[in-house]
Amino acid sequence: MGAVVFLPREDGRFNLMLEELMFAPGAVWLRQALEEAGFTRFLVVCHEEERQAAQGCFPQDTVFVTNGAQDAREQLVTFLSSLEGRAAVITRPVYLNGDAARALAGEEPLPRGEACGVFRADAAILKAELDGEEDFNAVLARCAEPFGQPYGQFLGVQPLSRGMEWESAQRFAKADGINRLNRELTSGRGVVVVDPSNTYVGPQVTVGDGTVLLPGTILRGCTAIGRNCQIGPNTMIRDCTIGDGVTVNASQLNESTVEEGATVGPFAYIRPHCHVGANVKVGDFVELKNSNIGAGTKISHLTYVGDSDVGSKVNFGCGTVTVNYDGTSKFRTTIGDNAFIGCNTNLVAPVKVGEGAYTAAGSTITDEVPADSLAIARSVQVVKKQWAAKRRNRRK
Repeated sequence: MGAVVFLPREDGRFNLMLEELMFAPGAVWLRQALEEAGFTRFLVVCHEEERQAAQGCFPQDTVFVTNGAQDAREQLVTFLSSLEGRAAVITRPVYLNGDAARALAGEEPLPRGEACGVFRADAAILKAELDGEEDFNAVLARCAEPFGQPYGQFLGVQPLSRGMEWESAQRFAKADGINRLNRELTSGRGVVVVDPSNTYVGPQVTVGDGTVLLPGTILRGCTAIGRNCQIGPNTMIRDCTIGDGVTVNASQLNESTVEEGATVGPFAYIRPHCHVGANVKVGDFVELKNSNIGAGTKISHLTYVGDSDVGSKVNFGCGTVTVNYDGTSKFRTTIGDNAFIGCNTNLVAPVKVGEGAYTAAGSTITDEVPADSLAIARSVQVVKKQWAAKRRNRRK
C-alpha cells in the first residue's frame, strides 16, 4: 500500500504540515501513522522551495513532485502503477492518528461527515481512472472513499488551520505519542508511563522493554531509548541513542549516544556530538560537549568537559574544566585510561594527560603529563604567622 500526500500552503504562505506539531512537523506525525498502518510507499506533492524540508519528513525512497512540474501526472500514474492494494490520498493539512490510519488500511466503511481531505481508494482503479481523466480532484470524487469528520466527535482526523484547530492538534499529538507506548505496553513490552498527562513523546521515538518514564519526561526527534531504563523526572532527550539500563534524572541530552549502564544527572547537560561509554557516571552540574567518554569514567559534579577524548576509568575531581577555547579556535584535550584529575584542575587545550597520570588539586595544566606521572601546577603556599591577628589589632 502507498499514500499520495499533498502539502498545500495556507493563504499561500504557511505550510502547516511542515510546522512543528509537538516536537515534530505535522508531516512526520502523518507519515508515522500511515507507516504503522502498513502504507510503505509515498508520493509527496509540495512547493519546490519546501522540498528539502519535506524530504526530512518522509522515507528516502519517497517520490517528490513539485507544484507545476511538467510530468506531475505521469509521475503520479507511474507511482500508482507500482502499488498493490489500497492507496491513501491526503489533499489538505490534517493530523491523522493511528486509529484513522488503520481505518484507511482496513475494509470497513469510513466514517461519514464533513469532508476533511483524506481519501481511501484502490490503487489500480485510481490509476485506470487517471488514464482517461485529467482532473485529479474529479477522479477522487468519482472513485475514492472520503474519510468524514462528524461534528463534535474526534475520530482520529483533525483538519489543521491556524487558531483553535492547531491547539487541538497539539493535544491530540501529545495523546497519540503516549497511546503508541500504551499499545506496546498492552502487547507485553512493559513500558511504564507513570504520568501520561505530564509526559511527551514524539512520533519518531522508540522505547525499549521495561523502561520507566517518570513525570516531566520529554522525548523528541529521532530518539531511541533502550530496555530497562529510568528516564526522568523532568528530563528532555532529543535525537539521542540511549543504551540498556541507563538512568537519566532531571537532565537534558542532545544529539548524543549514551551506552548501557550509564547514569546521568541530576542537572546534567549533554550537548551535541558526545559519546558516553558504558557505566559512566555523569553527575550533578556536569556539562559535556563534543566529547568521547570511555567506559567506567566518573564525572561526578561541577565539571565541564568540552572537545575532549577521555579514556576508561578516569576520575574527574569536582570543579575540573577543560579550557578548550581561546576566543578564536577550539582545541581538544586527551586523557588516558585510569587517569586521576584532581579537584579544580584546569586542562588548557591542546593538552594530553597520559594513562594512569595524576594532576594535583588546583593545578592549571598547560603541558603534557606523561603516563603514571603527577603534575603539580600551582604556586607554593606561603604562611605568614600572626598576620590576621596583627591586622585585627591595627583596626581597633
